[in-house]
Amino acid sequence: MEKSEIAKSWALERVGCPYIYGGTGQVCTPAYRQARAAQYPNYAVKIERNCPRLSGSATSCKNCRWADPETGRGKLAYDCAQLARWCMAAVGITLVSGANSQWIKTAWAENGEIAALPRDRLCLVYRRDGTRMGHVGIYLGDGTVVHAKGHDYGVVQQDLAACDFTHWGIPAGLYGEYVPELLKKGSSGEAVRQLQEMLLRVGMLLPRYGADGKYGNETAAAVLTFQAGHGLPETGECDAATWRALAQACAPDEGADGQTPSQPETPSQAPESGSTAIPPPDCEAVPRLKLMEVRACLQNALNIIDNALGSGPVG
Repeated sequence: MEKSEIAKSWALERVGCPYIYGGTGQVCTPAYRQARAAQYPNYAVKIERNCPRLSGSATSCKNCRWADPETGRGKLAYDCAQLARWCMAAVGITLVSGANSQWIKTAWAENGEIAALPRDRLCLVYRRDGTRMGHVGIYLGDGTVVHAKGHDYGVVQQDLAACDFTHWGIPAGLYGEYVPELLKKGSSGEAVRQLQEMLLRVGMLLPRYGADGKYGNETAAAVLTFQAGHGLPETGECDAATWRALAQACAPDEGADGQTPSQPETPSQAPESGSTAIPPPDCEAVPRLKLMEVRACLQNALNIIDNALGSGPVG
């Protein structure tokens, strides 16, 4: 998958996340907000008033706009520069903290004033406030920008025309295929999180830990399942071939006319007319991928039991 496509997907998945000044992609909790408020006292009022618990309007995070509505778990929190920084980290590009420092220190392949923005290419966009860059967003190449707008708004997607960005830049290395180094048990970070998100998109199972950025038994079992179903060596480690196959599986499946092909009809499983017998299950007819998914579920269950007994790894 192209780096720009990964970066675009990453940015869109963060829409709806909270803005916290100094936020670095950690889970939003009252304690995390209090820590940032203490670290940045000039922003303490805004940081705390956007938390129902800290503002006194609620006793739990369950119905908070910055939490998952089903679990009540806080979403990941960013400020504008950290959103851009971690978006680029998802494709192996390192940025410094701070919008102004990014503008000064990033190795740009191309950059310029907003009037010359390449409208069909993903890039970073900046707003100059006086003599410094005061804000940054991710332009998606489709007329819209994803940016951490502020404490009252969170991470939003807006039309570029509705924003006041003044400059743009394409970091060196943004365009081209992204393939990380070998990922295996013990690996961690944004590349692992991206791997886990791709596994989930293609239907693999990560029921206990999800996309937590840590490569443990659960992730290895999901990778093994995917490898088995796609004719890859069954190592449980994500090498370049596995990454490329996953990226291809996540890509839209378009036909020759550019349309997504319809699913083939499934033959009826009903017995023939006049027959009341139900044929026994044909294990040979069960797709290998399904069998591997069952094996992964059983492995996940064993991992949970081992962990409860204090003998198994997590992640």
